[in-house]
This record gives sequence, structure tokens and C-alpha cells, in this order.
Amino acid sequence: MIQRVIAIAAALAGLTVIGGCSATGAGSSGFGVAKNLMRKDTNLRVYLDGEQAKQSTLAKGLKGYSPFTIKEEATTSPVFKYEIIDPKKFGFIKSVMMAVHQKFEADFSDLADYKIFPRDTSDSEQNMKPGVDYDLGNLGPDFKILDKKDKEVEKVEFVPGVEYLLVFTISADKSETIQIYFKTK
Repeated sequence: MIQRVIAIAAALAGLTVIGGCSATGAGSSGFGVAKNLMRKDTNLRVYLDGEQAKQSTLAKGLKGYSPFTIKEEATTSPVFKYEIIDPKKFGFIKSVMMAVHQKFEADFSDLADYKIFPRDTSDSEQNMKPGVDYDLGNLGPDFKILDKKDKEVEKVEFVPGVEYLLVFTISADKSETIQIYFKTK
């Protein structure tokens, strides 16, 4: 990874020099890109139907941030899984939940199509666990799924061919939220 970061930084610095900027400007641009690429944006890995959400390396290097996306189209009731890279960084985990928003006009709806959380929110042991596959079409009785009208539904059923934004949140001593963009088959 480090070699890739250095190669991208060097290439961008070279492009800056060719474009007419000074060598010092190119050096600082290359350093900024390398710094952006080395920064960790999340302590989580999220998967839908076995496909990991990833960031564009080029966009992250140039802009400092790149959204997480799932490249392969997901099924209308996908399997969800998350992993924690370094569990010590979270401390005590109080709750794990997600909300999924459908694309609406040029952005995503402010109203979540689905909100998913443990049925018993007072017991942190009922949360989704890292490394476990959760079939969103069949989560079972331990989880509550609310639709856009806050009505409880039995399962998640996305519309085929639609773009969605999944917002996954772990509330802990050090909380984290990750947003993942995906499209359904």
C-alpha cells in the first residue's frame, strides 16, 4: 500500500511540474496526496452480498475523501456484514443500527426507507455482531425493521435498479458512522 501511495504522489507531482507549477508546489501537492491516502477514514469494513464497500484511491488522494461504494449491484434483499478493524478503538459498544435511504431526485431522501436496530435496545448484547452475515430479507425476531412511515415490517425489500445510501452507525465510547452507496439489480 505504501508503495502505491508513493507512486500516486510522485505521478501527481510530476503532472504538476509538467503543467507549469514550481517544483516546491509539486512537492507539497505530492505530500498532500500521500497524506490523504495514508489517512484511515474508518475502523469498519462493510459488505453487501459479499462485496466490500471501498473508496476510490484516486479521488481520496486528490480530494482528501472519497465515498464508500459497492461496485457490484446488490440483490433486493441483500446479505449484510460488517467487521471491526481494531475493536479497542470503539470501547464499549452501546448500539449498532442502520438506515437505508433511496435516491430521490438529485440526492437521497431525508426519510429512511428502512431503519434496522435490535428489538431490545436496552441490551447491548442484542446488537448485530461483527463478522456475522445478516440476511436483510430474513433478520428474524431479534431485530426491528421500520419502514418510511415508521411501521414495522418483516423484511427489507429494495426496489430493483435503484440507488441507495446505507448509513451504518456504531454508538460507542468512540462512535462511528459510515455511508455506503450502492445500486440494486
